[in-house]
Amino acid sequence: MHYTRYIWTSLFIGVFTLPLVQAQSENSYVNGQQIQATLRDRSEMSYYMAAWNYSFIGEYRKSLAAFDQALRADSSSEEAKIPLPPNTVFTPAAPYILKQSQGKRLVIINEAHHQPLHRVFTESLLEGLYAQGFRYLGLETLAEDSLLNLRKWPLVEDGYYSREPQFGNLIRKALSLGFRVFGYEADSSGTVREKGQAQHIYRILQKDATAKILIHCGFSHVVEGPYPGWGKAMAGELKALSGLDPLTIDQQELTEHHEPICESAYYNPGQLTYSAILLNKQGHPIRLDGERELTDLQVMHPRTPFVRGRPRWLLRNGSWQEVSLKKFRFQVAFPCLIKAYYPGESNSVPLDQIELRNPAEQSLILPQGSFVLELTDSHGKTQKDTLTVR
Repeated sequence: MHYTRYIWTSLFIGVFTLPLVQAQSENSYVNGQQIQATLRDRSEMSYYMAAWNYSFIGEYRKSLAAFDQALRADSSSEEAKIPLPPNTVFTPAAPYILKQSQGKRLVIINEAHHQPLHRVFTESLLEGLYAQGFRYLGLETLAEDSLLNLRKWPLVEDGYYSREPQFGNLIRKALSLGFRVFGYEADSSGTVREKGQAQHIYRILQKDATAKILIHCGFSHVVEGPYPGWGKAMAGELKALSGLDPLTIDQQELTEHHEPICESAYYNPGQLTYSAILLNKQGHPIRLDGERELTDLQVMHPRTPFVRGRPRWLLRNGSWQEVSLKKFRFQVAFPCLIKAYYPGESNSVPLDQIELRNPAEQSLILPQGSFVLELTDSHGKTQKDTLTVR
Protein backbone atom coordinates (compact mmCIF):
# COMPACT_ATOMS: atom_id res chain seq x y z
CA MET A 1 0.00 0.00 0.00
CA HIS A 2 1.25 3.46 -0.86
CA TYR A 3 0.66 4.85 2.63
CA THR A 4 3.34 2.56 4.07
CA ARG A 5 5.93 4.52 2.13
CA TYR A 6 5.08 7.56 4.26
CA ILE A 7 5.22 5.51 7.43
CA TRP A 8 8.83 4.67 6.58
CA THR A 9 9.51 8.28 5.59
CA SER A 10 8.15 9.58 8.89
CA LEU A 11 10.29 7.13 10.84
CA PHE A 12 13.40 7.97 8.82
CA ILE A 13 13.00 11.72 9.09
CA GLY A 14 12.14 11.60 12.78
CA VAL A 15 15.28 9.65 13.64
CA PHE A 16 17.81 11.46 11.46
CA THR A 17 16.60 15.03 11.01
CA LEU A 18 17.52 16.57 14.35
CA PRO A 19 21.34 16.23 14.30
CA LEU A 20 21.53 17.22 10.65
CA VAL A 21 19.45 20.36 10.94
CA GLN A 22 21.31 21.39 14.07
CA ALA A 23 24.53 21.24 12.06
CA GLN A 24 23.16 23.76 9.57
CA SER A 25 23.60 27.45 10.36
CA GLU A 26 20.54 28.74 12.18
CA ASN A 27 20.45 32.11 10.49
CA SER A 28 21.34 31.32 6.89
CA TYR A 29 19.49 30.28 3.77
CA VAL A 30 21.46 28.44 1.11
CA ASN A 31 21.22 29.12 -2.61
CA GLY A 32 20.62 26.66 -5.42
CA GLN A 33 24.30 26.17 -6.16
CA GLN A 34 25.00 25.30 -2.54
CA ILE A 35 22.06 22.90 -2.45
CA GLN A 36 23.31 21.13 -5.58
CA ALA A 37 26.72 20.68 -3.96
CA THR A 38 25.12 18.71 -1.12
CA LEU A 39 23.72 16.17 -3.59
CA ARG A 40 27.07 14.81 -4.74
CA ASP A 41 26.83 11.75 -2.52
CA ARG A 42 23.25 11.08 -3.76
CA SER A 43 22.21 9.73 -0.37
CA GLU A 44 18.55 9.63 0.60
CA MET A 45 19.06 12.10 3.44
CA SER A 46 20.85 14.54 1.14
CA TYR A 47 17.78 14.56 -1.11
CA TYR A 48 15.47 15.17 1.85
CA MET A 49 17.68 18.05 2.99
CA ALA A 50 17.72 19.44 -0.55
CA ALA A 51 13.93 19.27 -0.71
CA TRP A 52 13.59 21.29 2.48
CA ASN A 53 16.24 23.81 1.46
CA TYR A 54 14.65 24.28 -1.97
CA SER A 55 11.30 24.92 -0.30
CA PHE A 56 12.89 27.64 1.83
CA ILE A 57 13.86 29.62 -1.29
CA GLY A 58 10.67 29.23 -3.29
CA GLU A 59 11.91 26.47 -5.62
CA TYR A 60 8.66 24.51 -5.54
CA ARG A 61 9.27 22.18 -8.48
CA LYS A 62 12.86 21.44 -7.44
CA SER A 63 11.73 20.73 -3.89
CA LEU A 64 9.20 18.16 -5.08
CA ALA A 65 11.76 16.61 -7.43
CA ALA A 66 14.40 16.25 -4.70
CA PHE A 67 11.91 14.71 -2.28
CA ASP A 68 10.82 12.22 -4.91
CA GLN A 69 14.42 11.21 -5.55
CA ALA A 70 14.56 10.10 -1.92
CA LEU A 71 11.25 8.25 -2.21
CA ARG A 72 12.29 6.43 -5.37
CA ALA A 73 14.63 4.25 -3.32
CA ASP A 74 11.52 2.77 -1.72
CA SER A 75 9.53 2.47 -4.98
CA SER A 76 9.99 -0.54 -7.20
CA SER A 77 7.27 0.30 -9.70
CA GLU A 78 4.67 2.90 -10.51
CA GLU A 79 1.22 2.20 -9.12
CA ALA A 80 -1.61 2.36 -11.63
CA LYS A 81 -4.11 5.08 -10.84
CA ILE A 82 -7.26 3.78 -9.19
CA PRO A 83 -10.52 5.34 -10.46
CA LEU A 84 -12.71 7.15 -7.97
CA PRO A 85 -15.65 5.12 -6.63
CA PRO A 86 -18.94 5.67 -8.47
CA ASN A 87 -21.02 8.64 -7.27
CA THR A 88 -18.07 10.24 -5.47
CA VAL A 89 -18.82 13.88 -4.65
CA PHE A 90 -16.20 16.60 -4.18
CA THR A 91 -16.93 19.27 -1.58
CA PRO A 92 -14.67 22.25 -0.70
CA ALA A 93 -12.37 21.09 2.08
CA ALA A 94 -12.08 24.15 4.33
CA PRO A 95 -15.83 24.72 4.91
CA TYR A 96 -16.37 21.00 5.45
CA ILE A 97 -13.55 20.77 7.99
CA LEU A 98 -14.89 23.79 9.87
CA LYS A 99 -18.32 22.18 10.03
CA GLN A 100 -16.85 18.92 11.35
CA SER A 101 -14.67 20.74 13.91
CA GLN A 102 -17.68 22.21 15.71
CA GLY A 103 -17.85 20.68 19.16
CA LYS A 104 -14.28 19.37 18.95
CA ARG A 105 -11.47 20.42 21.27
CA LEU A 106 -8.68 18.87 19.22
CA VAL A 107 -8.11 19.24 15.49
CA ILE A 108 -4.98 17.57 14.11
CA ILE A 109 -3.84 18.11 10.52
CA ASN A 110 -0.62 16.93 8.93
CA GLU A 111 1.84 18.14 6.33
CA ALA A 112 4.72 16.91 4.22
CA HIS A 113 7.69 18.91 5.46
CA HIS A 114 8.75 20.04 1.97
CA GLN A 115 5.24 21.08 0.86
CA PRO A 116 4.29 24.75 1.50
CA LEU A 117 0.81 24.15 0.08
CA HIS A 118 -0.05 22.27 3.25
CA ARG A 119 0.85 25.31 5.38
CA VAL A 120 -1.20 27.63 3.18
CA PHE A 121 -4.18 25.30 3.54
CA THR A 122 -3.89 25.10 7.34
CA GLU A 123 -3.62 28.89 7.38
CA SER A 124 -6.96 29.07 5.56
CA LEU A 125 -8.63 27.29 8.51
CA LEU A 126 -7.40 29.65 11.21
CA GLU A 127 -10.10 32.33 11.14
CA GLY A 128 -12.92 29.80 11.19
CA LEU A 129 -11.35 27.80 14.01
CA TYR A 130 -10.70 30.95 16.03
CA ALA A 131 -14.38 31.85 15.70
CA GLN A 132 -15.17 28.42 17.19
CA GLY A 133 -13.04 29.14 20.25
CA PHE A 134 -9.73 27.58 19.25
CA ARG A 135 -6.93 29.55 20.92
CA TYR A 136 -3.87 27.27 20.69
CA LEU A 137 -1.77 26.24 17.69
CA GLY A 138 0.75 23.45 18.28
CA LEU A 139 3.70 23.05 15.90
CA GLU A 140 6.24 20.26 16.25
CA THR A 141 9.00 22.32 14.63
CA LEU A 142 9.20 25.11 17.22
CA ALA A 143 12.02 25.54 19.72
CA GLU A 144 10.88 24.89 23.27
CA ASP A 145 11.89 28.26 24.73
CA SER A 146 10.75 30.48 21.88
CA LEU A 147 9.63 34.03 22.76
CA LEU A 148 7.43 33.93 19.70
CA ASN A 149 4.18 34.81 21.46
CA LEU A 150 5.68 37.98 22.92
CA ARG A 151 7.44 39.06 19.74
CA LYS A 152 4.49 38.27 17.41
CA TRP A 153 6.62 37.28 14.41
CA PRO A 154 8.81 34.23 13.71
CA LEU A 155 12.60 34.27 13.72
CA VAL A 156 14.59 31.98 11.45
CA GLU A 157 16.02 30.24 14.52
CA ASP A 158 12.59 29.57 16.08
CA GLY A 159 12.45 26.22 14.31
CA TYR A 160 13.70 24.31 11.30
CA TYR A 161 10.73 23.73 9.01
CA SER A 162 9.26 27.05 10.14
CA ARG A 163 12.00 28.94 8.30
CA GLU A 164 10.05 28.21 5.09
CA PRO A 165 8.16 31.44 4.22
CA GLN A 166 4.66 29.92 4.08
CA PHE A 167 5.21 28.26 7.44
CA GLY A 168 6.24 31.66 8.75
CA ASN A 169 3.08 33.17 7.29
CA LEU A 170 0.97 30.49 8.98
CA ILE A 171 2.54 31.51 12.29
CA ARG A 172 2.08 35.24 11.60
CA LYS A 173 -1.59 34.73 10.78
CA ALA A 174 -2.19 32.69 13.92
CA LEU A 175 -0.50 35.27 16.14
CA SER A 176 -2.38 38.15 14.52
CA LEU A 177 -5.70 36.42 15.24
CA GLY A 178 -4.82 35.79 18.88
CA PHE A 179 -3.69 32.16 18.91
CA ARG A 180 -1.04 31.10 21.40
CA VAL A 181 1.55 29.18 19.40
CA PHE A 182 3.54 26.44 21.13
CA GLY A 183 6.01 23.69 20.30
CA TYR A 184 5.51 20.14 21.47
CA GLU A 185 8.42 18.15 20.02
CA ALA A 186 9.97 15.36 22.09
CA ASP A 187 13.73 14.82 21.83
CA SER A 188 13.53 11.11 21.11
CA SER A 189 12.34 8.70 18.41
CA GLY A 190 9.75 6.02 17.76
CA THR A 191 7.19 5.22 20.45
CA VAL A 192 8.92 7.39 23.04
CA ARG A 193 8.74 10.38 20.72
CA GLU A 194 5.02 9.87 20.01
CA LYS A 195 4.21 9.56 23.71
CA GLY A 196 6.35 12.59 24.51
CA GLN A 197 4.67 14.76 21.91
CA ALA A 198 1.23 13.75 23.19
CA GLN A 199 2.22 14.47 26.78
CA HIS A 200 3.47 17.95 25.87
CA ILE A 201 0.15 18.76 24.18
CA TYR A 202 -1.81 17.23 27.05
CA ARG A 203 -0.19 19.69 29.46
CA ILE A 204 -2.09 22.49 27.71
CA LEU A 205 -5.37 20.65 28.32
CA GLN A 206 -4.45 20.15 31.97
CA LYS A 207 -3.67 23.84 32.47
CA ASP A 208 -6.69 25.11 30.54
CA ALA A 209 -9.84 23.06 31.10
CA THR A 210 -11.60 24.72 28.15
CA ALA A 211 -8.67 24.72 25.72
CA LYS A 212 -9.32 24.07 22.05
CA ILE A 213 -6.15 23.16 20.19
CA LEU A 214 -5.17 22.96 16.52
CA ILE A 215 -2.15 20.74 15.93
CA HIS A 216 -0.18 21.03 12.67
CA CYS A 217 2.08 17.97 12.56
CA GLY A 218 4.26 16.09 10.13
CA PHE A 219 3.31 13.06 8.05
CA SER A 220 2.03 10.11 10.07
CA HIS A 221 1.84 11.71 13.52
CA VAL A 222 -1.80 12.42 12.60
CA VAL A 223 -2.78 8.73 12.63
CA GLU A 224 -5.39 7.79 15.25
CA GLY A 225 -5.37 4.01 14.85
CA PRO A 226 -2.68 1.34 15.35
CA TYR A 227 0.62 2.32 13.81
CA PRO A 228 3.42 -0.03 12.63
CA GLY A 229 6.57 0.31 14.72
CA TRP A 230 5.09 2.76 17.21
CA GLY A 231 1.97 1.12 18.59
CA LYS A 232 0.27 4.49 18.40
CA ALA A 233 1.24 7.72 16.64
CA MET A 234 1.01 11.07 18.44
CA ALA A 235 -2.69 11.54 17.61
CA GLY A 236 -3.56 8.09 18.94
CA GLU A 237 -1.49 8.64 22.08
CA LEU A 238 -3.14 12.02 22.68
CA LYS A 239 -6.60 10.52 22.19
CA ALA A 240 -5.87 7.82 24.78
CA LEU A 241 -4.24 10.25 27.21
CA SER A 242 -6.90 12.97 27.07
CA GLY A 243 -10.04 10.93 26.51
CA LEU A 244 -10.93 13.37 23.72
CA ASP A 245 -11.75 12.28 20.18
CA PRO A 246 -9.75 14.55 17.84
CA LEU A 247 -10.75 15.49 14.32
CA THR A 248 -7.82 14.14 12.31
CA ILE A 249 -7.09 15.29 8.78
CA ASP A 250 -4.57 13.89 6.31
CA GLN A 251 -3.54 16.18 3.47
CA GLN A 252 -0.21 14.70 2.35
CA GLU A 253 -1.33 11.40 0.83
CA LEU A 254 -3.54 12.98 -1.86
CA THR A 255 -1.13 15.73 -2.95
CA GLU A 256 0.82 16.00 -6.20
CA HIS A 257 4.40 14.85 -6.64
CA HIS A 258 7.00 15.69 -9.25
CA GLU A 259 7.13 12.08 -10.44
CA PRO A 260 4.03 9.92 -10.98
CA ILE A 261 5.84 6.90 -9.55
CA CYS A 262 5.80 8.63 -6.17
CA GLU A 263 2.13 9.62 -6.17
CA SER A 264 -0.53 7.64 -4.39
CA ALA A 265 -2.51 5.37 -6.68
CA TYR A 266 -5.56 7.07 -5.19
CA TYR A 267 -4.41 10.56 -6.20
CA ASN A 268 -6.54 11.16 -9.26
CA PRO A 269 -7.68 14.82 -9.17
CA GLY A 270 -8.67 15.08 -12.82
CA GLN A 271 -9.91 18.62 -13.44
CA LEU A 272 -10.26 19.46 -9.75
CA THR A 273 -9.48 23.16 -9.13
CA TYR A 274 -9.87 23.40 -5.35
CA SER A 275 -8.89 21.45 -2.24
CA ALA A 276 -11.64 18.94 -1.58
CA ILE A 277 -13.03 16.32 0.76
CA LEU A 278 -14.43 13.27 -1.01
CA LEU A 279 -17.92 12.12 -0.02
CA ASN A 280 -19.94 9.04 -0.91
CA LYS A 281 -23.48 9.23 -2.24
CA GLN A 282 -24.82 9.32 1.33
CA GLY A 283 -22.75 12.45 2.00
CA HIS A 284 -20.26 10.75 4.31
CA PRO A 285 -16.49 11.35 3.98
CA ILE A 286 -14.47 8.53 2.49
CA ARG A 287 -10.86 7.43 2.58
CA LEU A 288 -10.03 6.08 -0.85
CA ASP A 289 -7.72 3.44 0.62
CA GLY A 290 -10.52 2.21 2.90
CA GLU A 291 -8.39 2.57 6.04
CA ARG A 292 -10.77 4.67 8.10
CA GLU A 293 -8.86 3.97 11.31
CA LEU A 294 -5.99 6.18 10.10
CA THR A 295 -7.69 9.60 10.00
CA ASP A 296 -11.22 10.99 9.98
CA LEU A 297 -10.78 13.03 6.80
CA GLN A 298 -8.56 13.21 3.74
CA VAL A 299 -8.01 16.33 1.68
CA MET A 300 -7.32 15.96 -2.04
CA HIS A 301 -5.38 18.94 -3.37
CA PRO A 302 -5.54 19.79 -7.09
CA ARG A 303 -2.48 19.93 -9.27
CA THR A 304 -0.73 23.27 -9.01
CA PRO A 305 -1.26 25.95 -11.66
CA PHE A 306 1.57 28.47 -11.94
CA VAL A 307 1.78 32.21 -12.48
CA ARG A 308 5.18 33.48 -13.59
CA GLY A 309 6.79 30.38 -12.17
CA ARG A 310 5.05 30.61 -8.79
CA PRO A 311 2.25 28.38 -7.45
CA ARG A 312 -1.08 30.16 -7.88
CA TRP A 313 -2.27 29.06 -4.43
CA LEU A 314 0.24 31.53 -2.96
CA LEU A 315 -2.20 34.26 -4.03
CA ARG A 316 -4.64 33.01 -1.37
CA ASN A 317 -7.72 33.63 -3.52
CA GLY A 318 -6.58 37.16 -4.35
CA SER A 319 -5.73 38.47 -0.87
CA TRP A 320 -2.03 38.37 -1.85
CA GLN A 321 -0.71 39.60 -5.16
CA GLU A 322 2.01 39.08 -7.71
CA VAL A 323 4.76 41.72 -7.49
CA SER A 324 6.76 42.26 -10.67
CA LEU A 325 10.50 42.86 -10.38
CA LYS A 326 11.07 43.92 -13.99
CA LYS A 327 11.63 47.61 -13.11
CA PHE A 328 13.77 46.97 -10.06
CA ARG A 329 17.35 48.31 -10.29
CA PHE A 330 19.60 45.40 -9.45
CA GLN A 331 23.09 45.91 -8.06
CA VAL A 332 23.81 42.22 -7.54
CA ALA A 333 24.50 39.42 -10.00
CA PHE A 334 22.05 36.71 -11.02
CA PRO A 335 21.09 34.31 -9.68
CA CYS A 336 20.44 35.92 -6.31
CA LEU A 337 18.28 35.23 -3.31
CA ILE A 338 15.68 37.93 -2.77
CA LYS A 339 13.57 38.00 0.36
CA ALA A 340 10.86 40.35 1.58
CA TYR A 341 10.24 41.13 5.23
CA TYR A 342 8.55 43.82 7.28
CA PRO A 343 10.66 46.82 8.41
CA GLY A 344 12.32 46.12 11.73
CA GLU A 345 12.17 42.33 11.25
CA SER A 346 15.47 41.67 9.47
CA ASN A 347 16.07 38.38 11.30
CA SER A 348 12.54 37.11 10.71
CA VAL A 349 11.30 34.35 8.45
CA PRO A 350 10.63 36.28 5.21
CA LEU A 351 7.09 36.61 3.92
CA ASP A 352 8.42 35.47 0.56
CA GLN A 353 11.78 34.41 -0.80
CA ILE A 354 12.91 33.20 -4.21
CA GLU A 355 16.10 32.51 -6.06
CA LEU A 356 15.87 35.10 -8.82
CA ARG A 357 17.35 34.26 -12.20
CA ASN A 358 15.27 36.36 -14.59
CA PRO A 359 13.12 39.28 -13.32
CA ALA A 360 11.00 39.10 -16.47
CA GLU A 361 9.90 35.55 -15.65
CA GLN A 362 9.67 35.54 -11.85
CA SER A 363 7.85 37.56 -9.22
CA LEU A 364 7.38 37.86 -5.50
CA ILE A 365 3.94 37.20 -4.02
CA LEU A 366 3.03 39.45 -1.09
CA PRO A 367 0.08 41.02 0.75
CA GLN A 368 -0.51 44.77 0.85
CA GLY A 369 2.03 46.65 2.94
CA SER A 370 5.54 48.05 3.13
CA PHE A 371 8.51 45.71 2.92
CA VAL A 372 12.28 45.60 2.95
CA LEU A 373 13.84 43.66 0.09
CA GLU A 374 17.20 42.04 0.76
CA LEU A 375 19.18 40.49 -2.10
CA THR A 376 22.28 38.30 -1.89
CA ASP A 377 24.14 36.90 -4.88
CA SER A 378 26.42 33.86 -5.04
CA HIS A 379 29.48 36.06 -4.43
CA GLY A 380 28.04 37.31 -1.14
CA LYS A 381 27.26 40.79 -2.43
CA THR A 382 24.10 42.22 -0.88
CA GLN A 383 21.59 44.92 -1.70
CA LYS A 384 18.69 46.37 0.27
CA ASP A 385 15.72 48.37 -0.92
CA THR A 386 12.13 49.09 0.05
CA LEU A 387 8.87 48.13 -1.60
CA THR A 388 5.26 49.16 -1.08
CA VAL A 389 2.46 46.88 -2.26
CA ARG A 390 -0.90 48.62 -2.64
